[in-house]
Amino acid sequence: MRNFPKQRSFLMNEVKLNPLGETGVQRLSESTRNLAREYLTGKYRARLRDAGFQMTDSTSEPVFSPERRHGKNAILTARESPLDILAQERLAGSASNIAATYHQIPGLRIDGETVSSISHTTVDFGDAVRRGLVGLEREIRQQLATPPGDEPHHREFLLGLLDVIEAMRICTKRYIVAYEELLTSPASIPYASNIRQILANLRRVPENPPATFPEAVQSLWSFFEFQRLCGNWSGIGRIDEILGPWLETDLKNGSITLEEAREWLAHFWIKGTEWCFGLREGNANVPGSGDAQNYQNIILGGIDENGNSLENEVTFLVLDVIEELHISDYPVAVRLNSHTSERLLRRIADVQLLGGGIVSVYHEDQVLAGLHSMGFPESTARRFTNDGCWEVIIPGETQFGYLPQDALIPFQEALFDRPPAADFEELYRNYLERFRALIERVRKQIAELSLPGKTSPDSYPSGKVRHADVVLSLLEPSCRRNMVSYTLHGTGYVIRAIHLAGLPDVANSLYAIRELVFRKKRISPAMLIEVLRNDWRGAEPLRLEFANSLRYYGNDNPEVDAILRRVFDDSARIAGEIRRIGEITVTVGVSTFGREIEFAPHRMATAFGKHAGEYLAPNLSPTPGTDKSSVSAVLNSYSGMNFLRTPNGCPLDLRLDAGIRKAPDAAGLLAQLLRVFLEKGGFYLQIDTVDVEMLRAAKRDPDRFPNLVVRISGWSARFASLSEEWQDLIINRTALGFR
Repeated sequence: MRNFPKQRSFLMNEVKLNPLGETGVQRLSESTRNLAREYLTGKYRARLRDAGFQMTDSTSEPVFSPERRHGKNAILTARESPLDILAQERLAGSASNIAATYHQIPGLRIDGETVSSISHTTVDFGDAVRRGLVGLEREIRQQLATPPGDEPHHREFLLGLLDVIEAMRICTKRYIVAYEELLTSPASIPYASNIRQILANLRRVPENPPATFPEAVQSLWSFFEFQRLCGNWSGIGRIDEILGPWLETDLKNGSITLEEAREWLAHFWIKGTEWCFGLREGNANVPGSGDAQNYQNIILGGIDENGNSLENEVTFLVLDVIEELHISDYPVAVRLNSHTSERLLRRIADVQLLGGGIVSVYHEDQVLAGLHSMGFPESTARRFTNDGCWEVIIPGETQFGYLPQDALIPFQEALFDRPPAADFEELYRNYLERFRALIERVRKQIAELSLPGKTSPDSYPSGKVRHADVVLSLLEPSCRRNMVSYTLHGTGYVIRAIHLAGLPDVANSLYAIRELVFRKKRISPAMLIEVLRNDWRGAEPLRLEFANSLRYYGNDNPEVDAILRRVFDDSARIAGEIRRIGEITVTVGVSTFGREIEFAPHRMATAFGKHAGEYLAPNLSPTPGTDKSSVSAVLNSYSGMNFLRTPNGCPLDLRLDAGIRKAPDAAGLLAQLLRVFLEKGGFYLQIDTVDVEMLRAAKRDPDRFPNLVVRISGWSARFASLSEEWQDLIINRTALGFR
């Protein structure tokens, strides 16, 4: 494999980047591009405001069951939420309740307290779009007509779903009235044709299954937007599978062109930025990890549940829109396999070369193998999407949560909290002993989440259940089938993933100690512990020797890679040896999700030359500054792991110097890298092409770079929206991580 050139990075023209990150590509109409500019520069930021309504009742003496209470709150939300419409937009609907951007259910109070909404899931929007509200209502009424046995809460749940359907109808009717009034305004004359098209769509969807591609896009937006209006943060999932059939039909009958279809998708992408200013103003509880982290993920490509390829025109139009508008609010992951077309690989590469890390990739075969190892049927596994970053779930069937654990902490305990180990094997056994104790504590946490009586009347009446969601549950076929809400584990699968972090740091530490302490005896174990306790103070030459004399993980060094495989296999085996706790399926993944900042204060100096409190390895990527070889070396080190042990996800981050954009056939080089990733058997790959000097300039003068996008972890964000701490993390790992 050819290595990427190490050229001097360059600043892209700020005029082109401001505000869209434009690259000279222009397929969209100027009116659509102008609308994107208006959204991205904050023209409509005042839309995000307090809902101005509140529904209150006590859980001790409830007026409604938890399900009906939430359903009635959805109706109140539909009636009272402010409407925001623009004559030039192609899609109707906005989520203007600012509480929703704070991960709360607008208007709902229980015992005077706000109620958290739901994220880290992806519902089945395709099912809802194909059925329409009329089809969903028909299914629910059929269930109500069949006596649900002696479980009264089943009936309450179904009635709550009907409340949500009523709420969506109220919302749609309000928009129809508003657009009819807008059509009578003289100011709307230039947009009259567009307004009539919106009205025609709203009179058909989301009430009915769509008949055309524009109706399908509006219906998808309506279902997505309403759950968001009510506070939830669901991923969207496989948008090319959802919308592709309607576009194919319309193209065949000549009722739409690819150019027109691209405009509709561009408006969907633009509308997705509506919260991009809500998370960074006026709320001290919001972390500084960026403005594009609402888990509204998109999946493209791969195969469907019958094994057929899903590459279609929607797949490529989505990449067109991202390339031109550079909007990061929908993180996109593409499912790749050995049959993925060269055309798709090069289009992915085209977008990745622009930077921002907006598009990442899965090795579909590895994901499916992991799901099969968990016992998922093949057709079910093929439907996989993610929960918001890269954690693998089944849409519409999964109630998901994860518990991140820093494996470097039990290693530190093994190294510092007992007499020094006599040899490498004793130190390793001590690590596993401490790691096992950590996992036992995690399993107790999971057991506390189990609801063994969830289908029993003893779990009811409502006094024992604080909140039972019905808004998101309407979009979960498994919840409708089981007649139990998402929050009460009504989905087909209830999954808790133990996510491991710091594994490369553990392996690097073990390797340094084995080589320089036990083999070369450069320092005694007791003296090393003392030096590390003192954070290498007074021992800088020794620190540099430990940091630079060995080739650590990420350099295709078989010795350290073998240690990481051992750490990876044993840690994942211990974390995953109990697959079931009550009704909860336990699985394993690898992630940090930017928790390098959260972990840093608890991390002491390491044996591979890092100081206490440094930001160390993200995900299963090399620790910044330790990978000094080519991209192919990093891939070789990473791909040697057995990803069947981490079926919930195991990402690799690659950050390439922006100078690659000047390389001859840069897209071809990057497409080749994607092929190599598949050939070597990786799991999930995030690529960002970044310029560290641009990042530093953007930190000094953010107004020059309002839409400079960077990959954070499982999401992307505008650099200007990050806190200084996060900006420094991105700059530091970029400066250390170029290849």
